[in-house]
Amino acid sequence: MLHTSMRATAITLLLPMAAMAQDIAWTSYVDPEFRFSVDLPLGMFEPLEGDAGAGMTLAETGGQGQLSIYGGEAPGLTLEQFAERLSTGEQIRTITYQTGGDSWFVLSGDYAPDTPQSEPLIFYTKVMLAEDGNSFSAFEISYPKRDKSRYDPIVERIEDTMSRPGASG
Repeated sequence: MLHTSMRATAITLLLPMAAMAQDIAWTSYVDPEFRFSVDLPLGMFEPLEGDAGAGMTLAETGGQGQLSIYGGEAPGLTLEQFAERLSTGEQIRTITYQTGGDSWFVLSGDYAPDTPQSEPLIFYTKVMLAEDGNSFSAFEISYPKRDKSRYDPIVERIEDTMSRPGASG
């Protein structure tokens, strides 16, 4: 049993993280081309200006986190080939977690720092194939290792709400 003052300290330390996760203004995004949807933590993240690529890239307001939501064509590409391409990217230092199912996979690990003084970044990527296997939806989020406990509920919400291509309206 925790001493009363220790319990109060533990509760005080946990409240800011819980409050932050609850105060995020979540907004549903539907990709117009590949028709997948996902909840985005707008307010905490803002779209990057001049992002003219497919999907959407957002940067953490006042922080180092980055979130990319995208889809694409994938005819003939197996999940194993897709995961291999992503896991051998030049930014990837190590893969620490990998799992998947019949039509999806997750990769997580560490990015190589830009400079020796750079703080290590965690990345988490989830890719889902359409039922016909010809297109995919994906998100990738990266953030400083020191922010892992703050990001865990955010990653979970994004992952839980991401649909495969063609699954939305």
